[in-house]
Amino acid sequence: MSKKRNFLLDKTTYLSLKYFTWFCQSTSRNLALAGGSVVGWIFWVLLRLQGKRLRMTLENMGTLYPEKSEDELLRLSRRTTRHFGRFLTDGCRLPLIKRSTLEENIKFEGLEHYIKAHAQGKGVILATAHFGHFEVAACSLAAMGYPVWSIIREVDNPDLDKFMDAARCAPGLGVIKKERAAREVLAHLRSGHTVTVHIDQKASFNHIYVPFFGRMASTFTTPAVMSMRTGAPVLSMLCFRDDATDTYLARISPPIEYIPTGDKRADIRQITMTLNLILEEAVRQAPEQWFWFHGRWKKQPTEDELAEVEREMAIIRSAIGARASQGASASQGASATT
Repeated sequence: MSKKRNFLLDKTTYLSLKYFTWFCQSTSRNLALAGGSVVGWIFWVLLRLQGKRLRMTLENMGTLYPEKSEDELLRLSRRTTRHFGRFLTDGCRLPLIKRSTLEENIKFEGLEHYIKAHAQGKGVILATAHFGHFEVAACSLAAMGYPVWSIIREVDNPDLDKFMDAARCAPGLGVIKKERAAREVLAHLRSGHTVTVHIDQKASFNHIYVPFFGRMASTFTTPAVMSMRTGAPVLSMLCFRDDATDTYLARISPPIEYIPTGDKRADIRQITMTLNLILEEAVRQAPEQWFWFHGRWKKQPTEDELAEVEREMAIIRSAIGARASQGASASQGASATT
């Protein structure tokens, strides 16, 4: 694509989002969401026109639903594009998030886990995903007064990138660009701040292969690695949309626990696998709210990488067995003294 065409496309995209944001913020939320449904229909038309992208989407959905027909998967694809049209609407309305009106649009389940973790002063890592509306949840925590930062990939369109970051920052959320995340994440965690990290993108560095819906998926190890380096607890935070009420439920897990094995990579694997299992459960509950349109399983492990997976799993199984044996011995000892 020529530089001139790139420039025109970037400007058109930026101005389109800018004017749609103006519409979303200047009208009622119900009317804005209706506009989002129209945008979702446009997404659907574009997806149907992109044969390669549509095939990948249907293949991804088939991983979860191998028993469904192509027509059924197409209907799920249509519901997913509708969701992301409405997702865009609430993304445009992020600057309107205020502490005084939070209860009208979002409720938190497990907020006590986050409050307790934050009070420890070691920082908190919230593992999230492109599911429901992750940014509404993060911005809502920030609006409540918590120091929350999100790792965000820089968009190739500079005007669009600045515009989107301004929307995120308006309620108090901080932005860490993915390209320079490591030092900033460590600094914020050591200051007792919270950092949100997406775990559901195809990873090409700092990753391990863990099962996701029964298929190996290249998964970022950032939450586990940063937790081990700083002592910050890792919690899962996934934000569900309730279509009946157009409200959100942000579900926060207790801190992720694992059995120390003495092998760093095996410990990282335990944490990462647990986070993936939590996400799997959420996607099964609301499949139309996950971003099916990217190559989540495109990168697959080599034979050497599979051997490393098996080595780490053997260590984990051994640690679990040892823990179970200790528990059984302790139970028998207690019985003998009664």
